[in-house]
Amino acid sequence: MQKRNHNAIAKPLLLFSMMMVFVTVIWANGEPWKGKPYQQWDDKDIERVFLNSPWARTTTITRTWLPISSKDLPDKITSGAGRQVPKELERSGETSVGGELNFYVFWASSRVMRAASARKAVLHGDNKALDVEKYAREPQDEIQILVRSGDMAPFTRKDEKFFQANAFLQPRKSNQKISPSHVRFERDAKGILVTSALFFFPRKTASGDPTIAADEKNVEFTCQVEGSTLRVNFEPQKMVDQAGPDL
Repeated sequence: MQKRNHNAIAKPLLLFSMMMVFVTVIWANGEPWKGKPYQQWDDKDIERVFLNSPWARTTTITRTWLPISSKDLPDKITSGAGRQVPKELERSGETSVGGELNFYVFWASSRVMRAASARKAVLHGDNKALDVEKYAREPQDEIQILVRSGDMAPFTRKDEKFFQANAFLQPRKSNQKISPSHVRFERDAKGILVTSALFFFPRKTASGDPTIAADEKNVEFTCQVEGSTLRVNFEPQKMVDQAGPDL
């Protein structure tokens, strides 16, 4: 009788252990945003979100501009003490013109991208007490597209209004160009060079309809960068986490 009870207990425990191993394998090999809690993401999960997820795109454009020099910056930026342009950026740019440059474009308003940013801050930043889940699920009134590159000279030379007028989202189904409501630059620690540009787009039209339909399959982001066009495509039907569609 005792042996039978022991077997009755052991079998469920063995099954539970096997299930946990199976779930662990899925988390290790699968897409972290489809089941692994944000609070448990590690560096590899975060890297996958930023480099190989439906919310992240990389494109290459031809550099048509010279590096930044002091004369390119507004007086209000260079007038302060210690706010000179780094010397390495004042080198001759003849060899860099015509080269290829990677630009990284992120659907930054999504829960997944916000969670990845917050989790990275918890693991490597100063905000160890940040509630990743709360930050990820905080409602975003507008769609946000973040643009980043190793050379953001065109954004340093032009202001936010210029890029607001020279960028748009275009869903394939409606084929309507959606203009940004505004653009915000993020700068380096010295407040000199632009490190990224955040584009804000309305979620609804003037009539109250969604700017991106629920069944939309392709949305293109386009931005003029000097003499080149930055263009990437997002697939909303693939932009889904454990809570559903994530734009």
